[in-house]
Amino acid sequence: MNTFYPFTKIISTLLFTTALLTINSVAQAQVITKEAEDGTLTDVTKATSIAGYSGSGYVYMADKGSLKITITAPTKAYYNLVIAVNTSMGGKSQDLYVNNSKFSTLIFPANNSFFNFNAGNILLQAGDNTIEIVKNWGWMYFDKFTFTVVPPHDYSTTVSSLINPNADQKTKDVYSFLRSNYGSKIISGQTDYWSQLIAISGKSPVLRAFDMQNYSPHNPWHNDWSSWDDGTVQNAIDWYNSTNDKGIVSFQWHWFSPSGGQLQTSIFMADKTTFDVSKVSNTASQEYTDIVRDIDAIAVQLKRLQTAGVPVLWRPLHEAGGAWFWWGAKGSASCLALYDLMYDRLTNHHGLNNLIWVWSTPEADWYPGNSKVDILGYDSYPGAYSYGSQKSVFDQLFSIVDGKKLIALTENGPIPDIDKCIEEDAMWCYFSSWVDLVNTQNTTQHIVDVYAHSAVTSLDEVADFSTEVQFNSNATKQLLVYPNPSTNEVYVSFTSTNNNLETLQVFNELGELMYAKNNISGNVSEHINISDFPNGIYFIQSNSTNTKFLVVR
Repeated sequence: MNTFYPFTKIISTLLFTTALLTINSVAQAQVITKEAEDGTLTDVTKATSIAGYSGSGYVYMADKGSLKITITAPTKAYYNLVIAVNTSMGGKSQDLYVNNSKFSTLIFPANNSFFNFNAGNILLQAGDNTIEIVKNWGWMYFDKFTFTVVPPHDYSTTVSSLINPNADQKTKDVYSFLRSNYGSKIISGQTDYWSQLIAISGKSPVLRAFDMQNYSPHNPWHNDWSSWDDGTVQNAIDWYNSTNDKGIVSFQWHWFSPSGGQLQTSIFMADKTTFDVSKVSNTASQEYTDIVRDIDAIAVQLKRLQTAGVPVLWRPLHEAGGAWFWWGAKGSASCLALYDLMYDRLTNHHGLNNLIWVWSTPEADWYPGNSKVDILGYDSYPGAYSYGSQKSVFDQLFSIVDGKKLIALTENGPIPDIDKCIEEDAMWCYFSSWVDLVNTQNTTQHIVDVYAHSAVTSLDEVADFSTEVQFNSNATKQLLVYPNPSTNEVYVSFTSTNNNLETLQVFNELGELMYAKNNISGNVSEHINISDFPNGIYFIQSNSTNTKFLVVR
């Protein structure tokens, strides 16, 4: 439908709005800096003994305390925050508060000298804003904060194909389904505690996560170390069939170490096994032989799913960068070699074409690369009833993949506040609440509110993947217009809500046509020259969405 909306109607129908940026004002303050030592310091100290700092010194945080600064923003806009820090005592996590509300957890990598850490994009209000770092782990140094105006994310830049060129059609359809809603809808998900969650929320999640744990050939919960078919794979098949192929099946693998460890212990934990993953590249080693044996055993189970026509979000080697699991205990190189071996064995040797490959650890130097990953995820556990959007981590992952891959909450305790995700531009592809933590770390009302939100999709809203890859034909896609206001050129980007070609038009306040372009493909990305437009308000219209922008001189 091609309908022209007045501005009041536009505001009520758009799911997302673009922050208004007065370009003349922003030009005077594109970059704002603040020295950490000039902030309000609580139980932290100023210091100068480590070289490489700016200003008059830096701030040392030990096992307690906080650092708060005040930033005056000329206008409401997204600002990228870069913090100069030193983590010579090892990688650390700290909590970021914006305007006295917890915003996200920052995950700082280890570095022996001062370096610039990208903390992501923050929506600042016009006027004074407070930015506070509160001790989580502590034990690191802070030097300088730099804020730079940036546009919101463009969610339409994800690649259209899976990393496996031979992926079957049903698996491609699931991926298309995920992409078509990325940036405008968040898909609901849950691990175990399934029926209880449905009873609380009144709705069924779209995604259901299972675990290959007990299929590990070296299973410490059997006295003879044998694997155990605990019924999980058949349960996944039965559930998928019960949804009329509309549900999404996800599998992680708490992989019991291929050898080593003691009976009756969780030998997927690094401190519970002597297995050495660094031997993965030595094809003559017993470790390599045992690894291949285990991968082949899991391939049998994944083939059962493929034979049953079940696409799988396959999430192996999760949280590797934390080093608490054996597959991450020897560093990134060994883990990435293991990932490469697994991909080759499952895809090329076993011919598994029903897998969408998910990687979930947030460290950039652990990332296998865009050519090897379909979805990048984060396992989020900020503490009970902490409903922040985890914006900083989202932006960190978005930057790692250069906007080319979907970003998801692959595990979570608290479910983020959906309104915050929208306002703060952290639109996770999906969330997947972990077992009963959905009940113990979220209030009943919060769960109900999340599942009732118009930007969250539950199973009853899903159409048949084979014929339709949208949750709701009336859903409005994100529209990006930037800069707004503008002077010479405006950038317009959105994804069509249908499969038809788009017509893009610009009208002035009198309804006069100022610009038109026809037969644009569904993913619209256009630069419009407005240098000859008089000052005023203009309306952008297409088959799928509408908004306004302001021209100023």
